[in-house]
Amino acid sequence: MADLGDPSGRVPVPDARPPWRELEGLRPLTLRACRRLVVVAPHPRDEIRAAGGLLRRLAARHASVDVLALTDGPGRTCTPPEGLAVADVAEPRADLVVRPEDLQDPETLASVLSRLDGAAAAEDTDDDALATDPEEAALAAAYRTLGVAEVRRHRLGLPDGGLSRHEADVAGALSEIVGYAPDPHGLCVLAPWSGDGDDDHEAAGRAAEIVCAAYRVRLVRWLDQAWSWAGPESAEVPWRRARQLALSETVQARKLAASAAFGDRPGRDRELPDGSAPGPREVFLV
Repeated sequence: MADLGDPSGRVPVPDARPPWRELEGLRPLTLRACRRLVVVAPHPRDEIRAAGGLLRRLAARHASVDVLALTDGPGRTCTPPEGLAVADVAEPRADLVVRPEDLQDPETLASVLSRLDGAAAAEDTDDDALATDPEEAALAAAYRTLGVAEVRRHRLGLPDGGLSRHEADVAGALSEIVGYAPDPHGLCVLAPWSGDGDDDHEAAGRAAEIVCAAYRVRLVRWLDQAWSWAGPESAEVPWRRARQLALSETVQARKLAASAAFGDRPGRDRELPDGSAPGPREVFLV
C-alpha cells in the first residue's frame, strides 16, 4: 500500500543508494542552437536545484533567460503586474576554483560557499524593488552566485500546491511568452517532467508539453522529486530520452551557494533525501 502522506502514490525506499554510476553512460545534453531559454518554475529555487548547471552554461553562451515563476513564497499576498529583471553585472568576476575534496570536507566547503556568497553580495544592486522584496532579493543573489548575470522573471502568483487547478493559466502565460518569440528556432523551454512525483511539478510539465507541441518549440524536462523514488532501473522513467550535463566541482559549489541564498524555507520546497541526487550531473529528458 502506498504511503498516504505521499500524494504521488510512490514510496521512497528508506536509505536507498541507487547505482548512479549507470547514469555516467548517458549521452550528453547539447543545446547549441538555444539562444533563448524559457524556464517554467513551479516554486522558488526549483530550477536552480534541478538545472542550475544548465542555466549557467547557457548564460555563458549568451543565451537570454526568462523564468515563468508560477507560485510565490510563503506569506506573499500579491505580485507585481510585470516581470522583474535581475540587473546585469558590469564586469564578471573570475571564477573560484573548487577541488573535489572541497565538496567532501564540511569546513572547506563552508569556506568556499562563504567566498561565493561574498562575491554575490559584492555584485548586489540597489534596485528598490529588490530591496523591498525578500523573495526577489534572494532570487537575484542566487542567480548572481550561479554566474547568470541577467534573468527576466514573469510572476503568476498562483497558489502553492494548487497548480493542477490552474493548468490553463500556466499554458496561457507560457503561450504569451513563446508565441511572440522573434526567433522560435532558437527558443527552448525548460520545465519539470510531467511524471516527477510532485503535483505542482507534474501540472507545470503537462502545461509546458501542450504549449511546446502547439508552437513546435523544443522542450527539455528536468527531474527533481523523481530522485527520491526512481533509479536507473525504474520502468516509469523513459531513460532512453535521458541526457546528462556533467558538473564540475566549481559548478556544484555554486549551485549549493545559490540554493543557500534562500535560507531554510518552509512548505513544499523540501530537500531530497541524502544520497538520492544523481551524482555530479544534472539529468534531463528530451
